[in-house]
Amino acid sequence: MTTNKFDLFVPAILKTYHRNKEAFWDAVMAPFMSESTMLSLWKHRKVNYELLLAFQGLDDQAKQILKEFSSPLGIDVTKWKNNRPQYFKDAYPIFAFLAVWMDEMGLVEFLDQFSTVLRSAVFGVAGYGILDMNVDGTNPSPVEILTAQALIAEYETLILQVFGVTPVNLDVLNHMRRIFLNAEIKEKSMRGKASPYSIEKPEDCGAKGAHVVTPFMLSLERLGQANLIDDYWRVFLLFGAVIQVIDDWMDLEGDLSVGHYSYVSLGSKIIKDPFKAKQNAKLLRSEIDRVANTYASSKEMIEEARSILIRLNDPILMRLVDVTDLRLDTYFRKELKFIP
Repeated sequence: MTTNKFDLFVPAILKTYHRNKEAFWDAVMAPFMSESTMLSLWKHRKVNYELLLAFQGLDDQAKQILKEFSSPLGIDVTKWKNNRPQYFKDAYPIFAFLAVWMDEMGLVEFLDQFSTVLRSAVFGVAGYGILDMNVDGTNPSPVEILTAQALIAEYETLILQVFGVTPVNLDVLNHMRRIFLNAEIKEKSMRGKASPYSIEKPEDCGAKGAHVVTPFMLSLERLGQANLIDDYWRVFLLFGAVIQVIDDWMDLEGDLSVGHYSYVSLGSKIIKDPFKAKQNAKLLRSEIDRVANTYASSKEMIEEARSILIRLNDPILMRLVDVTDLRLDTYFRKELKFIP
């Protein structure tokens, strides 16, 4: 009988976490805190190895799930260029934080169903990713767009089987769907014309990954904290926007080449020639004030997220914000050569 890697994930994460909580957090944060990355990895090698084992095989399990889902349709989603398995891998740390957060919150019932949570994430990440890639491209595929809708429907069905079909949870899912689609519609309607973002609202950058963090909000009603859902959404949009700012700097050439003007290119007069994307990206990265302003905006979002979490008394998610803050500092220092 084939082992379901999703079933093994929570026990592996929580075993490592409970044996030494501070060592667990030190290992999670170490790669961002030291210039001597190899030394950091060696110091925390035992925890890092155990975390690696917990993540090992998740991508193969996800691939098999997508194959089984799409086979009756006469297609193989896993072979599509617009299906990006890296998106699922990028969510591994969120899954680990979710497991630890649920454990600390005493949500044993949801931890027992975590395999289904991961399964739903496979469909959500694939569905929204394929949809995004198609509307980003110049030659969208009707088959892929329809399949993306089927994948998203499967995601929503599975996630509600775990957390319950209630008016509160239906509203959470609708809110998640709405902020994603609103962001996509605004972005695509302004393609090649202007940036869909504004200097005053950098948090708008955080909408695209909302489906990955939705389980946190879906847990709140069970905790008797449904009144805090808006606060938690705000936290996730804030630190999600910081991650998106980093990604925007990383993807600048590609974005400029297709006429997508991200938050980091706001106000520039030089960006609208797609044939000079590489040259223009280099110029934008050389603008010290631009780099400094995006860093400052990101830091402000981090501080707002922290202030909300202090009020919510949520130290686990504070750790997630701390990791995002360290990732921000590391990227700006190493890749943009910016030292505040």
